Amino acid sequence: MYKRKATQLFVEFIVDLSSLIIANVIAFVLCAALNKIPTYSKDQAWMYVISLFLSFSVIFFGFSVSLDLSKRNRIREFVAVLRNCFLTYMTLSVALVLTRSEFVNGRYMFVISLTLFVLISCVNRYITKRILIRRFSKSGLVSLAGVITVEDRAEDFVSQLQMDWTRHIKGIAIIDGDDLSRSAKSGGAAVAAGTRAARYICDIPVVADMRSVIDWVRGESLDEVYINVPFKYEREMASLAEEIESMGIIVHINLPTLEKLVDESEFDNVECTMVAGRPTATLTAARQLSISATLFKRLIDIIGGLVGSIVSLPVILIVAIPLLIESPGPLIFKQARVGKNGRVFNIYKLRSMYVDAEERKKELMEKNRMNGFMFKMDDDPRITKVGKFIRKTSIDELPQFWNVLKGDMSLVGTRPPTLDEFSQYESHHKRRLSMRPGITGMWQVSGRSAITNFEDVVKLDCEYIDNWSMWLDFKILFKTVAVVLKGSGAE
Repeated sequence: MYKRKATQLFVEFIVDLSSLIIANVIAFVLCAALNKIPTYSKDQAWMYVISLFLSFSVIFFGFSVSLDLSKRNRIREFVAVLRNCFLTYMTLSVALVLTRSEFVNGRYMFVISLTLFVLISCVNRYITKRILIRRFSKSGLVSLAGVITVEDRAEDFVSQLQMDWTRHIKGIAIIDGDDLSRSAKSGGAAVAAGTRAARYICDIPVVADMRSVIDWVRGESLDEVYINVPFKYEREMASLAEEIESMGIIVHINLPTLEKLVDESEFDNVECTMVAGRPTATLTAARQLSISATLFKRLIDIIGGLVGSIVSLPVILIVAIPLLIESPGPLIFKQARVGKNGRVFNIYKLRSMYVDAEERKKELMEKNRMNGFMFKMDDDPRITKVGKFIRKTSIDELPQFWNVLKGDMSLVGTRPPTLDEFSQYESHHKRRLSMRPGITGMWQVSGRSAITNFEDVVKLDCEYIDNWSMWLDFKILFKTVAVVLKGSGAE
């Protein structure tokens, strides 16, 4: 949710700033041709540029954060543009008066640039929104949603939700009706098998009923779930919403059902908003990062991923020769992993095992010393000699900087499970995936080789999510360096 808002805000800021620059450049050229520009010094010119940028930034972030670009129609868009433009130039005029700038006398340039700013902003926003609508749904920034509702509300509610192009609805659970249950169950099985569902509403597959909805939510990649049901389902929805939020998924529920939830459940945050034209409570138990925190964490990831990729390249080239001599085959090991809220991506590592490692894993399962879904054994015969070295020094993890640059992973986060591990998850296990997985994390710096219980791993990951801060990320990164240099914690 915050990522979606942050992305919209960033795009809107760049679009409006470019409109402001174009408007002022055109106005300056026109006024210069008409000899209507007041005499000014170089310092005053810079002061005008700085005042213009600061005025724009203050007004934009002061009035645009609460607005949702995806939900504004043309009239509301024009009103928003008009307000921001006029307030920007009012703030600019005050700044020019206070700094005693000669540009105060440039009334022609002021009026022309303001008029152009309004017109260009309207055109740019319209074009940008058209582009975003076509492209946003195909990007990894779209919010993945599920809907839980009843038959007579489904079509209207889903069609309203689809008006927000930053949201992609993965499936619908219909909780009433016996024949609907049979249809939904067969639909859910079809979706799981990668084939067409038995039934669709607004081109969205019906994938579950009351009995199968939890299994569907647990196994699906979802960022948020929308619940719109009559009040008579309050008791069922209380336990349902509580279990869904235990997975770290945001729950939106229509307000008439809220009273029962508040009595029986504990939620860290309850925010009342309008969703699809209805008063809705947004419930979250897992911590949600703010817009600024999301942007800053991603900025650090991009910088770290870029630097890490450059620095790791010569190291990879050096170890590649002995690695391939000992075990011919691909240098990079690629494996499907489960990321944030169930998204599947390919993780990259230097291959530290023989090429038939996955086939031999089944034969070695009885020697697994992990109590849970993860696999780890002493003296794993599948690991090559060079593989033991690059694992001990964590060199095998270096290609994951590319995953960080792509946005699949973060520098610091939780360990991404394999598809097989994820398929065995219970509801509370999925909460560890409510943040983007990382190259390193709490488990890795807490003596991962000594931790043999998967529940302890989940506890550490949830502790990281609940107490997240940039300082905690930096602390874990520094500890990771120390662990790697000591060669402790890795196998």
